[in-house]
Amino acid sequence: MDATTQQQYAEAFHGLHKQGDPLVLFNAWDVATAKAIAKSSPAVATSSGAVAAALGYADGENAPLDMVEGLVSRMTASVPVPVSIDLEAGYGDTAEAAANSAARILKAGAIGINIEDGLVGGKRQLADPAQHAAKIGAVRDTAQKLGIRLFINARSDPFLLKFGSPEQCLNEAARRAKVYADAGADGIFVPGLTDLALIEKFVQLTPLPVNIMVTQGVPEIGDLARVGVRRVSLGPWPIMAAMRAIGHAAAAVATSEQYGTFLQPNA
Repeated sequence: MDATTQQQYAEAFHGLHKQGDPLVLFNAWDVATAKAIAKSSPAVATSSGAVAAALGYADGENAPLDMVEGLVSRMTASVPVPVSIDLEAGYGDTAEAAANSAARILKAGAIGINIEDGLVGGKRQLADPAQHAAKIGAVRDTAQKLGIRLFINARSDPFLLKFGSPEQCLNEAARRAKVYADAGADGIFVPGLTDLALIEKFVQLTPLPVNIMVTQGVPEIGDLARVGVRRVSLGPWPIMAAMRAIGHAAAAVATSEQYGTFLQPNA
């Protein structure tokens, strides 16, 4: 991908985060799913858990960065839309490590990343917000040097890691969002936040566009749009649904010795 096209994709991706009309991302895990999604979506984003599972690894930076980088290169070369990558915690605990990882992903053609504060030293725990902000700042500097307006989606995990009561989790996420915004983040992603009233309050508390991940109990897209959410991610649910469908089809063929409707060769 040439630099002009990549920058155009980056600008377009920023513009997709609209008030009242959120960007809905049906997360991909390989080139085939990215191509299928790109037929009907203005952008493609990966789920780290889905990518790791497809490559045979557990989530949590266990999939080697070399493999992720290679996937990004093939994916961005195969779809005519912006591609955002779940970079987990930046593949390292330091700002320098995160910047180096982001540079590799940018050079592979990505125009957006998620970078989370809930993974430190390979363990699921909340990072010091200043430490995470330093990563965001270093990534922003790297992107600017490469001439790309990278969309940095700062993920914060108080809800996933059960920081406290829902109100305490909300306040902690809002506190972190302000720190991350000052460091150069473009969006805030809070998995586990599902209550519509709390989501609306969080939108009001943070200066950043809010990204909600679909889990059980998450309000409908229209309700999320009404309270100001600008991005909705399906996360690992697409790969889980796909694997269920494949498992059911495989079991049906094995037991019936018939192709079944799902596997008609000419369907």
